[in-house]
Amino acid sequence: MPELPEVETVVRGLSRLVGWRVAEVHLARADIQHGRPVPLCVALHGRRIRAVSRRAKQVWLQTDGDWSLVVHLGMTGRLVLADAQAPIEPHTHLRIVFQRRRTELRFCDPRRFGGLWVVTRAESDGEGWIGRRLPPAGRDALDLPLNVFRAALTRRRQIKALLLDQQPIGGMGNIYCDESLFRAGVHPTVRASDLDAATVRRLHAAIRRVLTEAVRAGGSSISDYRTAENTLGYFQRRLRVYGRAGQPCLKCGAVIERLVVAGRGTFVCPQCQRQKAQRHKGRRGRGAKAASRAATVRERFLGM
Repeated sequence: MPELPEVETVVRGLSRLVGWRVAEVHLARADIQHGRPVPLCVALHGRRIRAVSRRAKQVWLQTDGDWSLVVHLGMTGRLVLADAQAPIEPHTHLRIVFQRRRTELRFCDPRRFGGLWVVTRAESDGEGWIGRRLPPAGRDALDLPLNVFRAALTRRRQIKALLLDQQPIGGMGNIYCDESLFRAGVHPTVRASDLDAATVRRLHAAIRRVLTEAVRAGGSSISDYRTAENTLGYFQRRLRVYGRAGQPCLKCGAVIERLVVAGRGTFVCPQCQRQKAQRHKGRRGRGAKAASRAATVRERFLGM
C-alpha cells in the first residue's frame, strides 16, 4: 500500500498541474466516486488546478472553484501523468484531460481499494455524502512535533497498532512502521504507554529519518506503486528489516523474524528489538521505591 513517502512523491510529481485547466473528465466507474453527490465532470470541468497537496495518505487537487478532488490510492492505486496518445492501461478508472496539453492525469487501481472524493473547500466530511467517508488523516508523521508525538503515545496499545492507526498519527503504514521501530530498537508489541522518555525521543527521530530518506528515494516500489512519472521508487533497496524474514540482521547478525502484529505481517530483529528493557522508567522507579519502603518496614518490625 502506498504510504506517506509514496504519496508525497506522487504529490511532488503532480505539482506541474498547478495552473492547468481541466478540459475533459472521463470516469469509467461511478462506484469509485464518493463525497458530495455531484458528477465529477461538473465539479472539475473548466476549472483550473489551484494547488496539489497531501494530507497523510491522501492526494488533494484543489481547484479555483468550490470543489476539490481527493484521491486515496488504497492498496494498488496509481496516479500518473501520461501522454494523451499513450494506450490506456487496464483498470484505468479516471482520465482528466487538460486544455492545450498533451499530458493527462490517469488513476489506475486494479483492486479498487482506493477511491475518489469530491469535497467542497469549506468541509471535508459533511452531511449528504454518497459512498464511503474519507479515510482518517491524523497529524502528519513527517512534521509531527515531539510533544504531540509523546502525547499520542500515552495510550495502552501496542506501539505498532497505534502507529498504523491513522487517527492520532497520519501517514504511517506497514513498511515504515517496521523500519522505524527497528532503527529505534523498539519491539512492535510493546505498549506505547510503557515507553520511557528516551525511547520516545529515539522513535520520534527514527520515524522522521526513515520517512525523509524514503521521500528522497521516491518511495518503495515493492508491488504496484509508481511515481507520477510512472517510474519506480528505490527505497526498497535500503530496507533493513521489512521483508527480510530468515535473513541475518544487517546490524547484529541475528535472524530476522516475521510476526503478526495488529493483523499485519511484521518483521523484527529479536536481538536489536527486545521486548524487555523498554518498560517505563517512572513505573519501574515507583516499584523499586515501594519495595524499599516495604523492606524498611519489615526490618523495623523484626527489630522490635
